[in-house]
Amino acid sequence: MSEETAGADSAPESPGAGVDPVAVALALGGASQAQADAYLNKQAHLADLQAHHLREQFKQLRPSLWQARLGVLLRVATVLVGLAVVAVLGFLVWDAANAQGLVIDAFSVPPDLAARGLTGEVVATRFLDQFKAMQAATESERPADTYQNNWGSELKVEIPDTGLSVGELGQMLRDRFGNVSHVTGEVVRTPSGIAVTARLGDATPKTFTGPESGFDDLARRSAEAIYRASQPYRFAEYVANQGRYGEAFAVISDLATSGPPGERGWAYTEWGMLDMYGHGDLPAAIRHCLKGRAVGGESTVAADICLTNAQVWSGHDEAARALAPELAKSAQIRAPGVTEQYFENNKIVSVAYLEYVRGDLLQSAKDFTRAESAPDFNGSVQMMPAMAAMTYAQDHDSMTAARIMGDLEHSGDTDFLKADALYALLGLPAYWIAADRGDWSAALSHARAADSWLAARQKDDPVLGALLGRMRPVWTLPLEALAEAKTGDMTAAETRIADTPLDCYLCLRVRGQIAANKGDADSANHWFDSAVKAGPSLPFAYADWGQALLARGDAPGAIAKFTIANQKGPHFADPLEGWGEALMAQNRSDHSLTKFEEANKYAPNWGRLHLKWGEALNYAGNKEEARKEFVKAATLELTPAEKAELTHHS
Repeated sequence: MSEETAGADSAPESPGAGVDPVAVALALGGASQAQADAYLNKQAHLADLQAHHLREQFKQLRPSLWQARLGVLLRVATVLVGLAVVAVLGFLVWDAANAQGLVIDAFSVPPDLAARGLTGEVVATRFLDQFKAMQAATESERPADTYQNNWGSELKVEIPDTGLSVGELGQMLRDRFGNVSHVTGEVVRTPSGIAVTARLGDATPKTFTGPESGFDDLARRSAEAIYRASQPYRFAEYVANQGRYGEAFAVISDLATSGPPGERGWAYTEWGMLDMYGHGDLPAAIRHCLKGRAVGGESTVAADICLTNAQVWSGHDEAARALAPELAKSAQIRAPGVTEQYFENNKIVSVAYLEYVRGDLLQSAKDFTRAESAPDFNGSVQMMPAMAAMTYAQDHDSMTAARIMGDLEHSGDTDFLKADALYALLGLPAYWIAADRGDWSAALSHARAADSWLAARQKDDPVLGALLGRMRPVWTLPLEALAEAKTGDMTAAETRIADTPLDCYLCLRVRGQIAANKGDADSANHWFDSAVKAGPSLPFAYADWGQALLARGDAPGAIAKFTIANQKGPHFADPLEGWGEALMAQNRSDHSLTKFEEANKYAPNWGRLHLKWGEALNYAGNKEEARKEFVKAATLELTPAEKAELTHHS
């Protein structure tokens, strides 16, 4: 091959290479009509073929796209279903692991009993009714989850399904992972009737026999046996509420001394409460409640309340006063061991009580009123209006107190006495309304009615009788003696007060007031001195002593006692008002105005206060302001003697 030929073969194709000559001829105008038609037919045929191929390709492409999409969707659906199954199983396992409750399985019963309607399911339902009744009868400050064995609120009869349903699966998981207790049992024939046996788990069962007609009683006894073995704290409360204190003491003392560590603090505290309510043994109550407090933990607040109650009904006001600040403080934080209702109620009442023992009566009355809207705990809220009324009356606002009592539709105090016993409250509003008005005959009538009520139930009440007997000498008897002295029956007053204990703060105060009313200054000083020693941090005996000294003309001595009383209770109006009167007796009316003005902050509706304030303003030469105070006094409660004095200034 020549060099030229090789170069020609390897050179790039010329621009005209591969061009259809017919197309060129058509373009140059040199082709015939026949050639043109043939060419166009050929091109149309090619176009048809290409269109046909494209259609076929699209037909094949569409199914493959949908198949791909469906494949993705199926895979996603499979994943979602798998996740849902895992989630459901996870929830069932979690629910099972947290499950608590009591399941009563159908009992085994003889065929003839079942034929007459006492089937295994019916027997299980009867047991369920017994358990529900026992739990309902043991309202406690403790939440259910603080018990060593807690059934919660899930008490039910469970009859097995056929097949493996979702419910059956859940039951299997609860039995495997949860804390669900099962009660099983049987009823069998005996020569004399029937025998009922119930067992909780693997615990040793107890069998109770009797006539067939006594089945419900046998079921109750069997249910109680299980309740006692598995819920000893609740069982003790349950039988104590029925006055069965022997059983309650046996169970709670064993739980306190040898029960699980988490139960001992609660058990000692409950032991103390049983000492108080069941036996009226207040020293034992204090001893056991102190042990409950020493154990600490979730039962501490309950132990402090137990101690406070026992000290109140022992007449040891100083000891109760010492507990009040810490109790009021701890009550503001909900401990794990108290229910929501108890917490919301106690956080207000504990503060109101602290204010009361400090002499801050106006604020205490307001807080007792506020406690009316708190959740009720075992009927305690019904006492709050009575406490508010009494405290207003002791703060010399008997008009407000009487209005509260009118709203309650109560004219006496006996309706409050049971709650007083349970909660260590001192609600005698009718007595103190009468006393504030100076109507000591009415006050005496109310005191005697309250004491007679306590005395009668001391003998007849199987639950609270012993405690009601302990309340009388430290509460109603001294108030009755005080009213007798105020009505002039000194012999009766001295006889009655002699029956009261010498370590009772109120009793010592009343002994001093009776002696002062009799005009026996030395005895009055002795008893008031004993009272302030028994209650050194309390303002009330100092104020009583100051009033007695003022009444016998010893203004400097009265001011000294009122000064101490004011230090002990800065918001207590009585010593401030008495201090003002003592300054007036020293012809220092201008100085007394400051005391009356301060007392008005804490007892704004005290008729005598405004009467004496007006007198002091009058002596100081401020006639217009004096007239305003006299007008104010005329709108408020005054004793007959005070009304006569106001008339003199009109």
